Amino acid sequence: MEGMITHDDFRAFTQGRCGVIELNRSKALNSLTVDMIRGIDQALDLFEQDSSVDVIVIASSTERAFCAGGDVRWVRERDLDGDFEAGNTFFEEEYRLNSRMASFPKPLVALLNGVVMGGGFGISAHGSHRLVTSTTLGAMPEAAIGFVPDVGMSHVLTHLPVGKEIGEFIGLTGWRLSPADMLWTGLGTHLVENPASIVEELREDDIEQVLQRRTLPVEEAGESQLASHADFIREALSHDSWVDVEAALRDGVSNTELSEEFRSALKDQLDSANPTSQVAGFEMFERAAAVDVDTALRNELTVGTALRHQPNFAEGVRAVLVDKDRTATFDPAESSAVDAAAWRELLD
Repeated sequence: MEGMITHDDFRAFTQGRCGVIELNRSKALNSLTVDMIRGIDQALDLFEQDSSVDVIVIASSTERAFCAGGDVRWVRERDLDGDFEAGNTFFEEEYRLNSRMASFPKPLVALLNGVVMGGGFGISAHGSHRLVTSTTLGAMPEAAIGFVPDVGMSHVLTHLPVGKEIGEFIGLTGWRLSPADMLWTGLGTHLVENPASIVEELREDDIEQVLQRRTLPVEEAGESQLASHADFIREALSHDSWVDVEAALRDGVSNTELSEEFRSALKDQLDSANPTSQVAGFEMFERAAAVDVDTALRNELTVGTALRHQPNFAEGVRAVLVDKDRTATFDPAESSAVDAAAWRELLD
């Protein structure tokens, strides 16, 4: 093992033919700071230029989480202090990293142990391989904090092999993705048992050889709730406005033909979301389905910046990540009171 970059919250090193980026901010579930974003970018510079490195692995030092997202608590604090520029810099640098990863010339392999949320998808979903384990729990939960799905996920989710309606459902409701959901949607590419051993094997063998040996049958992940309810989701998301989509989804909450587990989870997600985030997000997703990832990232930055200037962002982060009482009061409280056209006009 050769040390290359060391920091309190991450390290990067080479191991045989493999370049490794290891996140190490375990107390915060590896939520990304500006320094971590810059460090990952610096590591990619080194690995891209090093002809002895064939593959890059992004991993976590803790099994609890791969990465729980960007450090929006920090952004909220800066915003409340009136320093919006600090938050602007954070998101601009994060999105540049996401864009770079989407076109990186070498395989990017993410070992998705534990929690993968928000910015955690930004440093994994654009790569070539996303290895899921039995502990993986994914989500884009931004609507609950008064924000929108970002890090290029509006593009990723509207280009899933299972259809954009499934992706929009994931992004706009904050659906909690099981390992089976991850694999069925394509957000996860392989199911593995011991991702740590994969890094060792990549010292000598290429990624496809290793995965041929280590990949488990997808059936071992169990049943996907999304797959089981795909027809309902696609029908609900076929409407032309979030108001109509939400009405169809809430009708499903009382539809006993759907599983109780699904209906209960759906109700919880809908009830906890900021209506403005969902309306703005719906318009953003509709546009993302027809544009490239860089345009989608620009739109996410535009919409996200506008939302940060509304009290709902500070209130949502407070309720979910600061006080953790889950009692956010959003204004307006109903999606029908949100001006969808105003959000549509912001988009490229």
